[in-house]
Amino acid sequence: MSIFKLPGWRGLLGSVIWAAALTGTGLRAGVTVTDNGRTWTLNNGIVKAVIDKHNGAMDSLIYKGIDTMGHEQGQPGYWEQDPSTAAAAGKLTDSVTIDPAQNGGERAEVSVKGVTGGQFQLTPGAPGGGTYCDMEIRYAMGSTDSGVYVYAIFTHPAGYRAGGVGSESRYITKVNQDFNWIAVDADRNMLTCSPKDWGNGVVVHAKEQRIMSTGPYKNSVEHKYNYSGVQYQTHAYGWSSTKNHMGIWFINPTIEYLSGGPTKLELDCHFGDNDNPDPIILDYWEGGHYDGGSRCPVAVGDNWNKVIGPIFIYVNSVANPEEPTQADLDTLAATAGNPTVPPAWTDNANALFQDAQAQAQKETAQWPYEWVNGVDYPHKDQRGTVTGQFVLNDPLAPTPMTQWQHLTVGLVHPDLVASPAPAGAVAGAGGRPGRGGGGSTDGMHDARFYQFWNDGGADGKFTITNIRPGKYTLHALADGVLGNYLQANITVTAGQTVDLGRLEWKPVRYGRQLWDIGYPDRTGDKFFKGDGPNYWLWGWNLRYALLFPNDITYTIGQSDYHKDWFFEEVPHAENLSFVNPAAKDPANQRFGWVKSESLAQYPQTNTRGPWAIYGHGRATTWTVKFKVDGPVTGRAALRVALAGVNAITSLPVTVNGQSVGAIGGGPNAENARLLTTNTIRYNSDKGLWQERTLWFDAALLKPGENEMQFTVPAGDLQSGVVWDYLRLELADGK
Repeated sequence: MSIFKLPGWRGLLGSVIWAAALTGTGLRAGVTVTDNGRTWTLNNGIVKAVIDKHNGAMDSLIYKGIDTMGHEQGQPGYWEQDPSTAAAAGKLTDSVTIDPAQNGGERAEVSVKGVTGGQFQLTPGAPGGGTYCDMEIRYAMGSTDSGVYVYAIFTHPAGYRAGGVGSESRYITKVNQDFNWIAVDADRNMLTCSPKDWGNGVVVHAKEQRIMSTGPYKNSVEHKYNYSGVQYQTHAYGWSSTKNHMGIWFINPTIEYLSGGPTKLELDCHFGDNDNPDPIILDYWEGGHYDGGSRCPVAVGDNWNKVIGPIFIYVNSVANPEEPTQADLDTLAATAGNPTVPPAWTDNANALFQDAQAQAQKETAQWPYEWVNGVDYPHKDQRGTVTGQFVLNDPLAPTPMTQWQHLTVGLVHPDLVASPAPAGAVAGAGGRPGRGGGGSTDGMHDARFYQFWNDGGADGKFTITNIRPGKYTLHALADGVLGNYLQANITVTAGQTVDLGRLEWKPVRYGRQLWDIGYPDRTGDKFFKGDGPNYWLWGWNLRYALLFPNDITYTIGQSDYHKDWFFEEVPHAENLSFVNPAAKDPANQRFGWVKSESLAQYPQTNTRGPWAIYGHGRATTWTVKFKVDGPVTGRAALRVALAGVNAITSLPVTVNGQSVGAIGGGPNAENARLLTTNTIRYNSDKGLWQERTLWFDAALLKPGENEMQFTVPAGDLQSGVVWDYLRLELADGK
């Protein structure tokens, strides 16, 4: 896991308080557990957590005399499913699982457990659905911890009825409204609107998207999906307070218990949907956003168990914070809409976030935690390691790749298998292409099993550690290589290292490459406005019409995909009444470009709002111009990788004015129907990655100039595709 240096950070990290720095000075007396009857209190002198014995919720988390939890929207810290329903059947128990009186105050842990017997559901009214599984929730605190650990254990004995864990499952905290700075990654690390700004916003298209009419982001749309992150990359995320100079963070030491593998995108932080919401932090281990859903099916006869976490809820503070000048505050007020934030606030927030990232590194180094006992949780000496080195063999690549870029290697459950390589593909052993169709080749739809991933080096070498014993399938993906690698039958044994040696990866090639656009990395980040500072901002599907009024014509060998190919192809807006007339550069400025609207005209019960006026567009056709040297024969393969799809199942293609079918239009598995992922609706440049191959008669290509066109039909501006990569290959037998 890498720790990034945040822009504008001036070295305040040294003034961030770490609880560990105070240990051993006599100031800390160890952790205690107090039984309050209905609740427990865990207290180590740094933080104090109050835990409900009935439902396993965390009622408060007090740090430096301040309750960091919010209390405007019900329980503050909780699992989506909880064990409380078991009380009616007399099957709910609570216990102290680590007694600090027995270890000198070093650590405490409490447990709430519900047993269903497979006869009734826990939390049947949960948004994601309930579960027939038994469920245990534990909270743990060490004497020097600046925070509290939480984890859940789901158990389905073989005799229970079928049923997994709903359609989603997560741990949630609602924090107090003094937390006004959100931090997910280097690009989403910023002052937020206030809860009242959000609560009084005009809904546009859906309840989670609102036009701000007040506050620092007036004339902008706040959207809760702005702050989703790739779980493999966002090990620490949360909120901080410009008032109290403290932060609260979720830290996942590993993603082994999360769903979907290294490309899985999920919600991290946002506001709720009411008129005065608390800020929220979420940790999804099962969720359906962006990718068609991760799943946790459990059948009759399955003896299944999964430990989710421990997750560390970490709090920190700045001992000597910088304070903004009055001039800085005046500038903030004067620039409302596209705000200039006081540098002191930025420095304080960056110091807190940087410290949380450093703490995440420490937690990862300690994983698996030695103090977790009594559940199916192998310790370090009970786990194994897999090593190896990938060697790329891609003789048809126009430019040889001499170093691996962002090589990621993982082990997933052997039941998650890929379809075989298509007939006629140039592929070696294991070099099968990734498919985004009905199955998942990298566990992206899986929440039932554990997964183990790590980054490889530029030389192709990799090491995956802390693997639970068992049989797995090896997967790998890398920037610049279309598809993914897999190798079955990898057996991991406790305490042993499996060295796979040199692994040849020969990607699928159908023939020589005529041209390509971009490079495959499973995102739209290399294309215009798909980069980190931009892609997550609401409304690029509207602003496409401002940026490319005549749509896109891209000439191979002349155009630059960084600026001449937009990251998403959507219908072309024709009603431009969304533009704020006071905006200086509505096509490009980050905030303040959206016309404000009235709640009197668009009450929040109107969940489409002004989208009904300007949210529809005409068909959009993009043209690729390219040259072919001399006549060609055989078959041509248009190979396309999509980082997202919304509301369409295919994308029509023509070559020199003649239809050759559609991407996602069949008739075979390698051109299966496109799956919608809500990537455009949810403001992302990535989601469920889908690769498709469209074959056509190469005789349609002519010597000299040629044109290929892609058309997104007229419709809602939320429809279309997010591009990752395009390549045209010629299978002519040469």
